[in-house]
Amino acid sequence: MAAHQDSLAADMLEWQRHAACRGLEAEIFYPTEDDETAFEAKAVCAACAVSGDCLEYAIAVREKEGVWGGQTAAERVRIIRRRRRAAARARNAQAAAASN
Repeated sequence: MAAHQDSLAADMLEWQRHAACRGLEAEIFYPTEDDETAFEAKAVCAACAVSGDCLEYAIAVREKEGVWGGQTAAERVRIIRRRRRAAARARNAQAAAASN
């Protein structure tokens, strides 16, 4: 089981090798002010080929701080909520279709 988890973790983080932020100062991605100060990090993410993978990683591990995949923590919370609502609507529609 541990070997499988190690392999899964390695696959999940493979995208980091290609990240535009690699080697940059971490402080850029952890702004001390509100979300409006994240423009520099978001600019780096906008030009990154793996920003989607980065965002999905941050969502999967429930990253609480920083800019990941071009999204702040608050923006990621909104994404998670939207996805949950969409999944609930899909389940409800499926249940309604099955009962007809």
